This record gives sequence, structure tokens and C-alpha cells, in this order.
Amino acid sequence: MYPVLAAGDFVISQRLYRHLTIGDTVVVNHPHYGRLIKRVKDIDPLANVWLEGENKESLSSEKMGWITPSMLQGKVIFISKK
Repeated sequence: MYPVLAAGDFVISQRLYRHLTIGDTVVVNHPHYGRLIKRVKDIDPLANVWLEGENKESLSSEKMGWITPSMLQGKVIFISKK
């Protein structure tokens, strides 16, 4: 998520979130790419989310695919810059 997040930044996420909205930052446990922090770009009627990164070099949305609710670990509620 560089330049929004850089190596060493501290993030707090809330596991019990009610509603995600476009633009929220989330922590995801992806089966192929591990733990990721990305921004919500779209939400479908089944609550699956389409994510995007802030950096042009980040993992593409197409490679990640739709993220199911079970893959979501939390919504980022606090960021502390290093």
C-alpha cells in the first residue's frame, strides 16, 4: 500500500466490522499471496470485495480475484507511521 503504508508502519484492524464501504482499507488472508493490506474498490451483492493497491507495482486486482468474506481478517481502523 506504499505510499499510504510503508515498511515498518503499524496497523490496527477491527475484526468485528459491520459494513465495508468502497475506499475502506482491509487486511486479507489470501490463499496464494498470504496476508495483504489493500483498499476496497468494489463490493458485490454477496459481500465479496474487489481490492486494489495504492502502488502501481502492487499485486494486481486481477491476480487476487474477488475476495470472499471468509478471507477478510479485519478493517483497518488505525495507522501509525514509522
